[in-house]
Amino acid sequence: MKHFYVIPNYSKENTYACAVRIRSFLMEHGADCGISPEGPERKEGRPYHDASLVPADAECLIILGGDGTIIQAVHDLGCPQIPVVGINLGHIGYLAEVDEPQMFTALGNLLRDDYFIERRMTLQGEVIRNGEVIHRDTAFNDIILTRRRIQRMANFSLYVDGQFLNRYAADGMIVATPTGSTAYSLSAGGPIVMPSSYLFVLTPVCPHEVAISRSIVLPPESVIELAVEERADNASSIECVDYDAHTSVPLCPQDRIRITCGKNDVKMIRLSRGSFLETLRKKLGSGRG
Repeated sequence: MKHFYVIPNYSKENTYACAVRIRSFLMEHGADCGISPEGPERKEGRPYHDASLVPADAECLIILGGDGTIIQAVHDLGCPQIPVVGINLGHIGYLAEVDEPQMFTALGNLLRDDYFIERRMTLQGEVIRNGEVIHRDTAFNDIILTRRRIQRMANFSLYVDGQFLNRYAADGMIVATPTGSTAYSLSAGGPIVMPSSYLFVLTPVCPHEVAISRSIVLPPESVIELAVEERADNASSIECVDYDAHTSVPLCPQDRIRITCGKNDVKMIRLSRGSFLETLRKKLGSGRG
């Protein structure tokens, strides 16, 4: 690799200084390196990162921050086909491959092409109203049907490949990728899945019926639909659908959210084949090998 683009999380202290150090190191070793400028203040539907600023010849996106920074950058850039590596500047995360003390060693590996690519599944979600697609977006982590009013549960039905499976009264439903299995889905009681897998993890959030509180794992060719139901009290729209917690779309009764496997994978750069298991062990608090 000779062409790099660094995306810092400017909300973290000293992140830009770290980006400058990376650029200096790479340029001293004969590589090109650009740094993403600080983006506009986050507003609804407005990305932090401008995909048009990524150089056409970029071979690697170096993202400085934590898991949230990586997810946001990937989402804002539309699941780019440029390989991504994360340098963790915060807490232990599942996505960031490199901790700051090992940063220059990792950069040396990238310059020598000493790495491998791990492909990660993405999601495509469509909001369908009166038979028309009114919104379409992709997600790296998860797509979530959730409620907007704390005092009311969401009422919806789950269909898989056109076949009715279950009806829920709950706080919502998380449809996660394997990458997203260690995020909100895990907090809601879902399973941890190897991130290189290809499957859907469906986890209801605080369902009213305990018997249907378990997660459901489905193959990647499945077509998942969540149908928002009319409330008995004729309440107005109280649900919305979130993509990677960055884009939120209000829903109306009888809307459907159709979720399929995304067309583009995310290419994560890996330097160690045991990195996820090592991170998982640290997160679970076990120091024994």
